[in-house]
Amino acid sequence: MSLPANLQEIVDDFAGMTREEKMETLIGYAESLADLPERFREERAKMEPIPECMTPVFLFAEKADDGSLTFHFDIPPQSPTVRGLAAILATGLNGCKPEEIIAIPADFYAPMKLEDAISGQRLNGFRGVLAHMKQEAVKTMG
Repeated sequence: MSLPANLQEIVDDFAGMTREEKMETLIGYAESLADLPERFREERAKMEPIPECMTPVFLFAEKADDGSLTFHFDIPPQSPTVRGLAAILATGLNGCKPEEIIAIPADFYAPMKLEDAISGQRLNGFRGVLAHMKQEAVKTMG
């Protein structure tokens, strides 16, 4: 499986962590997730909701002049696990081309063994966020 370098690095890091380290790292990622930029606040109605997540998660993809994508999320601060998972995807995929994002396998995170640290329901949401990121990537190609 070939992943973008930033995402592969995250997968490799998590693969060697204990449950406690995974939880601490997820919280670190949650704290690193940028707030929704001011320019998107009025456009939140246009943001893609992620129905697979119990937490309200909204996604917006922004295409740069070079064709790469940056993903912006609106996730409540009181949902650190969900924010951490979204931050992993943003960190790993921001700056990638749509084709790279679309090519990521749905189970790319299997080596991370996230099920050691989070519930199956959270993993379903994680897969849902990736699926919606892929949908947004497809939209930017058309």
